[in-house]
Amino acid sequence: MKENKVSIKEITELANKKDFFSLKNKLLAFNEENKDHYYFNMLGYANQELGDLEEAEKNYTRSLDLDNNFLEAKFNLGCLLSKKKSYSKAEQIFLELINKNVDDYLSHYNLGFINFENAEYNKALEFFKKASDIQPNFYYAYHQLGLTYEKLNNKDEAIKNYKIAIMFNNDKLNITHNNLGVIYLKSKNLKEALECFREALKFNGELSLIYQNIAAVFSELGDAVISKNYMQKAVENKKSNLKVFSRYLGAFPYTHYDFKDYQLWTAEFRKNIQNLDHQCNKIDFSKKKLRLGLISADFRNHPVGYFLLDLLPKLKLSNFDVYIYFNNPLEDNLSEGIKKNVTKWEKVFKLNTQETLNLIKLDNVDLLIDMSGHTNDNNLEIFANRAAPIQLSWAAFLASTGIKEIDYIIGDPYVTPPDTKEYFSEKIINLPNIWCHLSTSNLPQIDTVETPAIKNGYITYGSFNNLNKITEEVINVWANILNNCLNSKLIIKNSQLDNSFSKDILIQKFKKNNILEGRLILEGDSSREDTLKKYNLIDIALDPFPWNGGTTSFELSWMCVPLLTLSGDRFVARCGESINKNLHMNDWIAYNTKDYISKALKYSNNFNLLNDARSHLRASSRKSALFDSANFSKDLIDCLNKIVDFYKKENN
Repeated sequence: MKENKVSIKEITELANKKDFFSLKNKLLAFNEENKDHYYFNMLGYANQELGDLEEAEKNYTRSLDLDNNFLEAKFNLGCLLSKKKSYSKAEQIFLELINKNVDDYLSHYNLGFINFENAEYNKALEFFKKASDIQPNFYYAYHQLGLTYEKLNNKDEAIKNYKIAIMFNNDKLNITHNNLGVIYLKSKNLKEALECFREALKFNGELSLIYQNIAAVFSELGDAVISKNYMQKAVENKKSNLKVFSRYLGAFPYTHYDFKDYQLWTAEFRKNIQNLDHQCNKIDFSKKKLRLGLISADFRNHPVGYFLLDLLPKLKLSNFDVYIYFNNPLEDNLSEGIKKNVTKWEKVFKLNTQETLNLIKLDNVDLLIDMSGHTNDNNLEIFANRAAPIQLSWAAFLASTGIKEIDYIIGDPYVTPPDTKEYFSEKIINLPNIWCHLSTSNLPQIDTVETPAIKNGYITYGSFNNLNKITEEVINVWANILNNCLNSKLIIKNSQLDNSFSKDILIQKFKKNNILEGRLILEGDSSREDTLKKYNLIDIALDPFPWNGGTTSFELSWMCVPLLTLSGDRFVARCGESINKNLHMNDWIAYNTKDYISKALKYSNNFNLLNDARSHLRASSRKSALFDSANFSKDLIDCLNKIVDFYKKENN
């Protein structure tokens, strides 16, 4: 480049300082006669870094028009095309570059990246390996090798390459530490995962992802409070990420949260939802049947699937056609059972919000029920943008979504009495008996037993709830019961206890309350049939609080195990009360921790009294509202029609 007002040295310094705005302005001040191949390459570079990719491509092309052998511009154009996902054109450029210089490790790396993006993982490995062979301390090649081996499900090689990448991580990026931690987290090596994530916090890069993953570790360890605190940090770091925000809101019910605080956060969540250009149809009452849509990621072997399986054949015979929108790529045998009884089964996990809204509108859905709430893989944006004329929340998330466009939440007289309406942005509408029921057509036929303590000579308590619900407060109360009941034992069973680190931490928590390991029976996951059989070992099921058991409480009631529950002030804290009210087990509902302990000891010290309660359940539980799909279906259909009548009156 000929000398102008600005020297090449100054241009280079501006580029090195990443002051691209000044760089662009300096270059635009050049005279026409000074605009050579180097000039257009640098202007393209400035354009690219400032986000103007079209101008960048034009300038790189101009540079190469002036000198087609200018390799720097050729390489930059290849990188730009790759960024624009024009992979075929980019690939041609990088292949040309390595033909000219076989030791061009950056072009090998970029070819690896292109093949990785095209899911050609074995080809990608070859190029990344070549890049690392040519440049043995090249951090990015080893990091991408780790990612590629992950895609090929080769965990050991992924770990090996991430560890090498960390050795050469001169840019101090946190992403490799994070990815290594995620591998450990997925394989339940929680101690190693936590170490990786804590190390990642010391490095540069996005922190929100790291905080989320630390929260996931503490969730697995059963520390709901610490998990929630890290999720709050993740949200504060990146409020625009709705999935992260929703996971944070989903952590609230595990704790004695202040509802005003929850309202503030749900309002902030709603503000971050994009209001799309969408207008739903009005209900056309000339149709033979109304259309009822259900949306969730859990129409499978999951509590949501268990609630629906026996309900859908009855809904099919009602005045509703059922449309399922499944936000999950994975189907199983229960999914197949659900499919048989719906008008339409549509997978929407690949669709964005606008596309899903368009689909629901095209299907002319009249009522749409959210069966996810603030749980994984939800899409509350659908509801915030008014996908259907009537929108409801039911069964999956037993708290307010905070989405004012969801008109109703379905409860019952016990979980959502009138004095709890302040806890919901939705209107409460109650079913007459119980908020949901458990399908029994897919339950293994297992006989129930009389009170095990009669044979054992000691009381066995039990809880099969996840560790997040078994908080320090719960452990203190349960330990008090154990300490006051001679020779008693406690079975805790859940998938989190497959991990030895989680198990050791739980043992230490009980030890602090003078309960030694010998009195605890800690078991990991097993098949549903084996889990149901384990209920026959329990004399008294202890319900956690403030978030009571849900499906576990239905299942133990099916096995006729008496449930001692502590009733609280909102939906998730009253599930046990609703179950026991419907089982006519009123004396098994406590209203403070002192009462909870007293009732546990009352029945523990009188085996005959305890067996009377179990005999009552053996005679009546399986005939109760908890498992009566015919009556429950009628109640739900009546409820939906009542809501439709409200809509008619409001829109006449």
